[in-house]
Amino acid sequence: MHVTWQKQKLSSKLNGTGVSLVAVLMENYQEAGQSKAKFIEELGAIKERYLTTKAKDTRAFHQGLFWVVVDKKLDSLQLESVERAAIETEILKKVPRPNKDWALWGVTCIPRYDA
Repeated sequence: MHVTWQKQKLSSKLNGTGVSLVAVLMENYQEAGQSKAKFIEELGAIKERYLTTKAKDTRAFHQGLFWVVVDKKLDSLQLESVERAAIETEILKKVPRPNKDWALWGVTCIPRYDA
């Protein structure tokens, strides 16, 4: 299994505007001598701007929310630990896992910025 990234353009009152990145879990297989990919599960989505914003608490908060969803989806798939670790490693290349204090931003709401 491997992760592919799909871009979705957003333009709605609910989700705002911009581009969302969606992590999609795929599995390769052979059919009639040709390699094909089968959709397994949409693991999670995050707006691109939350990967690069200089407001580190905002960035960590949204990345944390992304990982909560991804972890729940991976738990439901009941993968072998080696396979799950490989999938998480692929995702980490695009969306870092924030430190354990990421959820506090929603409580403190004091923006801090990278230097």
